[in-house]
Amino acid sequence: MDQDELISALDAARFDKAATAELVRRLAEPGAAAVPDLLAVLHTVERHVFFAIRDALRLIGPPAFDAALAARERAEDVPDRWELGHVLRAFDERCLDRYTAALAHPMKDIRAQALGGLENLGRVAAPAALAVIPCLADRDRYVRHTATRTVRAMGAAAVPALRAVRRDGPGRLRRHALTALAEIGGEAALDERDVRAWERLVRIKVTEPDGVVHGDLPDHCWLAVPAETYEELFPAMGLHDRRPCTTTMGLSAMGDDTATVTGEDGAKRTVHRVFVTPELDGWRLVYADSLFHEEAWDHHDLVSRISARCGQAQFFYQDDHSDSMIWTLARGGEVHRGYWRYGEPEWTGEPMAWETPLTEGSPDGSGEPDDEGPGASQEWAVEGAARALSLFPGDVGEETRVRGHGWLAVTRPGVGHGPFTGALRI
Repeated sequence: MDQDELISALDAARFDKAATAELVRRLAEPGAAAVPDLLAVLHTVERHVFFAIRDALRLIGPPAFDAALAARERAEDVPDRWELGHVLRAFDERCLDRYTAALAHPMKDIRAQALGGLENLGRVAAPAALAVIPCLADRDRYVRHTATRTVRAMGAAAVPALRAVRRDGPGRLRRHALTALAEIGGEAALDERDVRAWERLVRIKVTEPDGVVHGDLPDHCWLAVPAETYEELFPAMGLHDRRPCTTTMGLSAMGDDTATVTGEDGAKRTVHRVFVTPELDGWRLVYADSLFHEEAWDHHDLVSRISARCGQAQFFYQDDHSDSMIWTLARGGEVHRGYWRYGEPEWTGEPMAWETPLTEGSPDGSGEPDDEGPGASQEWAVEGAARALSLFPGDVGEETRVRGHGWLAVTRPGVGHGPFTGALRI
């Protein structure tokens, strides 16, 4: 069969893995000579045929990589050429040096695809670690994100080279090496000198004013407690090993807020990281994305337990994708008032002074009350409830009174912060 016949046969062999693998091998047999025609048809075939052609190009190896790279350069003004991107990410360790060289390419898409290829290679790509880490500070956000995934995929295999940079230089890579080590293994991947340097920097930063820029604080899920009683939050939630942190540091920790640890009995257990903000207009907000998402459907127990120690506690949750909406106020160990869309019942307690009961009219202005059950009011939105009860995170900005510093803590004793990966920005 010639190349066209082999490609046609791929379409017929769609559900036959063995036949497809044989056709892929035969497509790759001519080597570099087959590459131009294979690349030319990438955007003309069905997806299942495309992936088979991609596999043939991967078998051909370096000549196919070079040709695919040149094709992507020629298509610089076509940012959505997903076919070439898939091909560029698909090569094996024979193209390691080519991936490494492409990391310095002026086209951001090629840099990103080279990182994606190295990510797919995982530990095998560790020799390229020192070329990858400058991409952690790339001017393009997507390239930075892909570089983070790539160093994590390299894992422990890259640690010796990164530690050598921290110890011996070159100086221009030291900062990037520290970030990469934190991404790979968190605090546990740092040597003692780096840990001490990090702790010194945090101590300096938390003594400086902690400005919170408008829009910094997430508004999808959080707790609020009075600042004067927030110390009781830690025993109420069972939090341990708390450490001072800046707001930037605390929020960046939420990107990697869950770890799995092995106990003395050999059992694996989940541990979460929790961020408590500085005092904001008399309130402390609490963020624990993974933990709170788990607790959202059983949050009454959580806020009741916290309010028994802190006097009151408020829980807020909203999810635009599922249209979920929860706000709850607990006082003295009991839920006092709340709304829970899709809950049974939706409303808890009686309307407070700032609410408009539905018996006084419906939200659509028709004058007819909706049948929402006892205690229903027009103030169901999380944003409005947060403003009335404490503060809405989206309103926090330059005018907000900020006192003290934030805290990072973990949900199990004796674990510390070592199991958590991810670089904490200060």
